[in-house]
Amino acid sequence: MKRQLFLGVGVQKCATTWLYDILVDHPHLALSKRKEVDFFSYHYGRGYQWYQDQFPADSANRINGELSPSYFIDPAVPERVKTYAPDVKILVSLRDPLERAISNHRHEVRLGHFHGDDLSFESGLANNPLYLEQSRYGTHLQRWLKVIPESRMLILFQEDIDSDPLAVAEDVYRFLDIDPDHVSRAIEQRSNESHVYKFRVIEHTRKAARQVVRFLGVDGLWRAGQKVGLQRLYRLVNRRPPDARIPPVSAATRERLRFLLEDEIRLVEQITRRPLPQWRSGSATARTAITTDGELHTSFN
Repeated sequence: MKRQLFLGVGVQKCATTWLYDILVDHPHLALSKRKEVDFFSYHYGRGYQWYQDQFPADSANRINGELSPSYFIDPAVPERVKTYAPDVKILVSLRDPLERAISNHRHEVRLGHFHGDDLSFESGLANNPLYLEQSRYGTHLQRWLKVIPESRMLILFQEDIDSDPLAVAEDVYRFLDIDPDHVSRAIEQRSNESHVYKFRVIEHTRKAARQVVRFLGVDGLWRAGQKVGLQRLYRLVNRRPPDARIPPVSAATRERLRFLLEDEIRLVEQITRRPLPQWRSGSATARTAITTDGELHTSFN
């Protein structure tokens, strides 16, 4: 039986982990056992029954949801989603597209997908065309909006999450028609991406353990470990600043990519009805979260 559904479709490196964490402990929601199910992109051939098995057994009477950044750029996903859940609600989180691409590069280095003597962003960009493709927000949003009505899509900005996470969480809860006064235990939590790993095998083990904890529904144990300092100890042992291995991005590269992404920025401004001068200059501005039908959840500062 198909259920009421919402999806976080990305974008990768745009606070999707934070979104998952502030939603997973809301009593009116039943999130997937793992954050990224990737059903409508990578695993569509497994069928609806397999997909429904990815949610808790007691989820039938709650709103189901999952967050898979792979959905945003896959052209087949919007129609697949509409077929499965015609009334689906979509969450999209964005950030400065150039900074997103740079973060994407650091992520690939951390995972060991890009390695060698030259770990510069410029070399990574030449190696991986998805760095830019995932930052072409306007193009991908237009494709989604041809299938999903504007009233059922909420576009969020990571810059807003950084400045006022509680207000953004309330926007998300209202959009999903659930209790907006819920305060998640993860509201001030941030994913620390300013590092590379000394020993990737240790990080793989940590991630595997995190998935087991989420699958078993005992997140409280994980948070208890964080409170007693285990997370801080792990970071001291297995993380180091990215500048130790990844050189800074040159001003010329930044200027060239901002020029290449200009049309995409303009499309996002048109779709969200929000000016984004900070994406051209690299400076942060005031918070606002807007649905694409033009409803302003909070005003500009």
